[in-house]
Order: sequence, then structure tokens, then C-alpha cells
Amino acid sequence: MHFFNTLMDYVYGGNLSWLEDVYNTLPNILYAILAVVGGAGTVYAIVLGVNLAKSESDDKRKQASTRLKNTLIGVAVLLVLVLFINLLLPMILHAAYPNDVTKVFISAL
Repeated sequence: MHFFNTLMDYVYGGNLSWLEDVYNTLPNILYAILAVVGGAGTVYAIVLGVNLAKSESDDKRKQASTRLKNTLIGVAVLLVLVLFINLLLPMILHAAYPNDVTKVFISAL
């Protein structure tokens, strides 16, 4: 993800100048949350997969299957939200406020 931030950076001015501080600290917090929730979700999905494999009744199998599906959906939604906040939201703000949000290209080399 840091690769995208070095290729394309945005400078916020005018009424949106407070976003400069937010976007300097937010990615680190979001990546930490993503790591913790992703790790916990992975461990929980493995435990649910084992429970699904060794369940003997249909009720337990259905319950483990539903929990596994909900866990995978939750981790996927978190990943999409982190990507949206880091990549798409600055582009949307640039499109909505072209005078306040300017795009600055930084050489990757």
C-alpha cells in the first residue's frame, strides 16, 4: 500500500486542510487494525473450519458454516474499507473539490 502513497500524493488546502493531518496518521492506524483483525479472523476461520470438519450433527455443521461465512465477509469488508479510505477517498475528494485538493506526483525512483 505504501507504493500507492509514494506514486500519488494529495495536498489538502482551504477548508480541507485538516485532512493533511488525518491522512498522515490514519494509514498507520488502519494497517494496525487490519493486521489485528485479519490475523484474528484467519485464526477464527481455521478454528471454524476444523469445527465444520469434525461436526457430527447437521445443526452444528450449519452453525459452523454460517459463522465461517460471516467471518470471511467481515474480513473482506474490512479490507475493502481500508483500501477505500487509503486509495479512493482522496481521489473522490480531488474530484469534488479540485481547488482544495491538488494531486502531486512524486517520483518512485
